[in-house]
Amino acid sequence: MMHRDTIEAFKSGDDLAFVSIYNHYKTGIYSFCLKMLMSRDLALDAVQDTFVRVYENRDRLMNTGAFKSWLYTIARNQCLNRIRKLKREVPLDEACELRSDQSPIGELEKSERIEFVNRYLAALSPSYREVIVLREFQNLSYEEIGAITRSTISAVKSRLFKARRKLASEMKPAMAIMEARAAENVSGTK
Repeated sequence: MMHRDTIEAFKSGDDLAFVSIYNHYKTGIYSFCLKMLMSRDLALDAVQDTFVRVYENRDRLMNTGAFKSWLYTIARNQCLNRIRKLKREVPLDEACELRSDQSPIGELEKSERIEFVNRYLAALSPSYREVIVLREFQNLSYEEIGAITRSTISAVKSRLFKARRKLASEMKPAMAIMEARAAENVSGTK
């Protein structure tokens, strides 16, 4: 968690504090934007624009204790603006970075799992995708998600429940096929 003094210093105009904030939050914001936009290039642009907006609007930050929510709200708005501009769901053409210390088969399996989940995540509406990403990938609390999406906690929980249910129902047929193939492979190797 970012130290409150650093955020106060940033709010007061300390550029070194901004660098600290950027270094602390850039990975999480990038991950959020990547899952929302399903494109590395769009995510990088959204991250850059997010931090430009944060820097330019530091005087609008009222409560330093709510900095993380404020930051993710700005990132969310950048993502939603890009989605609106595209006027369509953005397909995933790229898998997330793989660690180089994995075996080639391990990398392939991880890549396939990432692609599988992202394919179904991309099919969700932006409002469902954002709550899934914020909760499951960013590990934010219901309160933080509510602040970011300007929703009540009960609305966040409801949307998250519906999003999980939709994701599960969409993935269920493919999961059944994968499980059947895995069972065939196991029985065929005996």
